[in-house]
Amino acid sequence: MNAYYSALSGWLIPITRAMKSFDIDPVETLERFGISPSEVNDPEGRVCVQSMGNVFAYCNNKVGNRVFNIEVANSFHPSVLHALGYAVQSAYSLQEAMERVAQYKRVVSNCCNMYAFEEGEDDFVADFEVYRYSDSGRQVLTPHMIEAFLATLVKLSRDIVGRDFKPIKIQYNFDSLGLGDNCDVVAEFFDCPIEYNCERNAVVMDGEIARSQAFGSNPVMNQLHLDVLNKFMCRVDKTNLSYQIENRIVEELPLGAPSQSDVAKQLGLSLRNLQRKLSDQGTCYKDILESTRKRLTMNYIKQPHLSISEIGYLVGFSNVANFNRAFRRWQGCAPGEYRHRYLSSNSLTETCRH
Repeated sequence: MNAYYSALSGWLIPITRAMKSFDIDPVETLERFGISPSEVNDPEGRVCVQSMGNVFAYCNNKVGNRVFNIEVANSFHPSVLHALGYAVQSAYSLQEAMERVAQYKRVVSNCCNMYAFEEGEDDFVADFEVYRYSDSGRQVLTPHMIEAFLATLVKLSRDIVGRDFKPIKIQYNFDSLGLGDNCDVVAEFFDCPIEYNCERNAVVMDGEIARSQAFGSNPVMNQLHLDVLNKFMCRVDKTNLSYQIENRIVEELPLGAPSQSDVAKQLGLSLRNLQRKLSDQGTCYKDILESTRKRLTMNYIKQPHLSISEIGYLVGFSNVANFNRAFRRWQGCAPGEYRHRYLSSNSLTETCRH
């Protein structure tokens, strides 16, 4: 039996906007394929991806030449992805934004994994691994849906680093026949080589651009959105214990780092049961505590109104010396030195001048 695959109902917003731009009736079309139009009003709802795939096929058949896929991307707004959209918009860099999408992929859908990583010396890759149905081996998302999502990542990248952003290349793991005829609108939108029959679905981009400070970088707002996002994930993905633990750690850190036993008790689990469940998920409490402290620290260090000692206490260190040692382990320098480099950096200034 195949699993039930779904996507966040927010995706219906750009899809219905794209329909309207081509004079396709959204209500009639959604109902035709078993999707209630009222789903648009539920920001935390889920929609069957098989039904969404049928909508894409229908609309592409009416419009032709893959133009509908690009119009869905052009109609994208950050609110589509709940708090993840705003966390991405306020990220320090495009690289951090893509890492956030990969980390919180369950917000987007349960149909795929996404990996964001540096490749070679110069490239940064957003790799989109789509699950397959167990009975047929067919990808859960149709080629049209995959193209629309990769186009959305490119649209999102342009919102973050500038409208002139273009990928190095787009890669699909299927034949071009799965999408129909080549289209000038698609070529113009991506403005880069499009490769088919690859081993992955991916957006390959310039690593230097991906690492540069983004226009909308805002560590204060980013932290607020991530806090909302973690609470949301606790509701939509109750099977992922890591989100539950991270939430507890964030709440307790200003009072000192909570012990594994304390967190287990708060979650109604025995210590051994907690350790076993985390092991099944390929992680452990120490790693979650470390990554949570590091994530919070890297947000706080970019906020000049917080002193170094305040940041240390906020992330659960009892004294500044211990915090300094941890920071050196994470970044290879003292927190004060890192902050000075960050605040005096002119990379964004230089970008704005040109």
